[in-house]
Amino acid sequence: MLKVVSIASVGNMVKRSNHLLASLLLSATKPLVGGQAVVEGVMMRSPKSFAVAVRKPDKSIVIRERKWLSFSARMPFLRWPLIRGAVMLVESMYNGLSALQFSAEQAMESTEQIKSEKNAGFDWSLALTMAVSMLLGIAIFKAIPHFSTYLLGEFFGQGGQSALPITSVMFHLVDGTLKMTLFVGYILAISAMNDVKRLFMYHGAEHKSVHTFEKNLPLEVESARIQSTAHPRCGTSLILLVIAVSILIFALVLPWVPAISTNTLVQSLFVMSIKIPLMFPIAGVAYEFQRAAAKNPKNFWIKLFISPGMLMQRLTTREPTDDQLEVSLAALRKTLWREAQQDQSEKPSADKLENFESFAQVKEALVI
Repeated sequence: MLKVVSIASVGNMVKRSNHLLASLLLSATKPLVGGQAVVEGVMMRSPKSFAVAVRKPDKSIVIRERKWLSFSARMPFLRWPLIRGAVMLVESMYNGLSALQFSAEQAMESTEQIKSEKNAGFDWSLALTMAVSMLLGIAIFKAIPHFSTYLLGEFFGQGGQSALPITSVMFHLVDGTLKMTLFVGYILAISAMNDVKRLFMYHGAEHKSVHTFEKNLPLEVESARIQSTAHPRCGTSLILLVIAVSILIFALVLPWVPAISTNTLVQSLFVMSIKIPLMFPIAGVAYEFQRAAAKNPKNFWIKLFISPGMLMQRLTTREPTDDQLEVSLAALRKTLWREAQQDQSEKPSADKLENFESFAQVKEALVI
C-alpha cells in the first residue's frame, strides 16, 4: 500500500535536513566563542553573532542578538598577527559597554520604553562612555604607576640624580610592578561589593558554558555545572599578560628613547606619551601569546606560562547558580543558532529581542 506524502511533510523533511546539514557544518568548523559577564546576564560573541542574555526581575530570560561583522571581516589586513589583537581589544571594549548598558536596562523593573526590535546605529553616548573609560584606565593603570615611579626615584635620589632614571631598565620594572599591584588591588577591592560578586558568578557561568561547548557536551545545565570557572582565553588572563609584556617591551625599548629635555619631569612626560600608543601593539603581542597558549593548554610549559592568569581568575570568578548557568547557556545557544544559519543576508545592525519564560523555552526555540 502506497503511503501518500503531503507537501507539508516534505517541507518539514527538507527543513530538518537543512538543520542537520547546518549542525554538521557547525561541528566541522567549530567557531571560536567567547563572552563577558554583564548585569544579571552574559554576553556571548562568535564570528557571526553578538548576543546578550539577561535574567529579568520576573525571572524570564531576554535575549538581544545581532549579526556580527568584525572590522577584520571588512578589512582583511586587520586579521594579520599583532594587528588583530589591538582590533579585538577595541571591539571587545565597545561590545562590552554595549552589553552592559543593555543588561542594566533590562535588569531594572521598568523596561517598557525598550522596544522589542530596533536598529542599532552608531551610539554616540556609548562611544563617549568608552572614551571616558579609556581615559580613566590610562590615568589609573598608566599615569599613576609611571609618575609614582618617577617620584620614588626623586625621593631616593642623591645629588640631584634620580635613583630610578627614566632611561634605566629598573624604572620600567618598578613601574610594571606598581601597575600589577594596582590591578590586583583594584580587583580585591571591588570583589567585596555584592553586585560585583554576582557579576563574578556570571563570569564563572560564562566560562563553564564555553568549556561545555568546546568539549562537545550537550548545552545543558547538568553538563556546564561540572566545568571549571577558569578559562585560558579569559580577559583577566589577557590583562595580566598585557601588563607582563608591557614591562618587558618598555624595559627593552624605552631606555633608548632620546632625551628631549634636561628636566626629568618633562622627559618623564614625554616617555609617558610614548607608552600610550605602544599599548596597541603590546596588546597585539599579548593576544598572540594567549591565542597560541589556548591551543595547547595541557602542555606543561604552557600551563606554567598561563598559571598566573588562571590563578587570578580565582578572584574574578565565582561558582554560579543553576539559574545563572541557564542565562549563560541561553546566550551561547543564540550565538550558535546564528552560526548555523545558511541565510546571512540580514544587516549587521539589526537588533532582535526575544523574551522566554524559562530556559526550557529557550531550548525549544534554539535547538543546537
